[in-house]
Amino acid sequence: MNDFSGLDVRKIYTIVHKEETGSFHFKSIKRPFDGFVLITKGHGITIDRHRNQYPIGEGDMILVRKEDSYEFHFSSPCSYITSGYDLSFDGDDFPVSLPYMIKCSKNQIESLKEICNVWQTHSWDSYTKCRIMLLEFYLGVIKKEMKNHSYGSVTDVATEYIHENFKRNFSGEEIAKYCNLSLSYLRSRFLKDTGYTINEYRDLLRVKNAKEMLISRCFSVTEIASELGYCDVYHFSKVFKKLSGVSPTQFLKMNPV
Repeated sequence: MNDFSGLDVRKIYTIVHKEETGSFHFKSIKRPFDGFVLITKGHGITIDRHRNQYPIGEGDMILVRKEDSYEFHFSSPCSYITSGYDLSFDGDDFPVSLPYMIKCSKNQIESLKEICNVWQTHSWDSYTKCRIMLLEFYLGVIKKEMKNHSYGSVTDVATEYIHENFKRNFSGEEIAKYCNLSLSYLRSRFLKDTGYTINEYRDLLRVKNAKEMLISRCFSVTEIASELGYCDVYHFSKVFKKLSGVSPTQFLKMNPV
């Protein structure tokens, strides 16, 4: 994915540098705009919509999307730059999973501070300048993330996760979050690289494992179905026959002790 023509920053509502003199707690139930929050002083924690907690401090920035929920908790004075604008990307399908935490470099921090300063001048060209600088920042983030998750490595990371978790019923969203990518991008990349959907690949691993368990004669078909995460024996047998051409019982007869 090298075409970023769909990326755009539309109306900018605010970019402001705030300072809190005491302990600071903020909770967004349903954020009204896209934007970023850059911590410029202090250390605390942030909590995402899945209730996962992460330490956050000076130089850390979180990219957030409209309607995201998250929290910040600081027990001592802190300062931060917060912003609000409308972000679009090819039908609202952003390639990097958001919210997304970034440990900003010195140059990135200075760039974000400059965006804030330009916006606060309220000059006739503030919007245009800030829009261009925000677009350049997002392009840099996306290109770096795409480089870190090259086509091969995206699939490698996903398949490794599937191999470690194929016995349970994980979701596509879970793997996408693990890979820090959007679900639609991961699905298309995985299918192109492997020829299988994520669920099909998981079923292949399950059936391979099921064959080994059947040949061992240590497990019943019901036990194998349960061990491999299938809701019932019928579903397991249906998948097994689809991928093997025979039912589990027929497979046993074809592989006598």
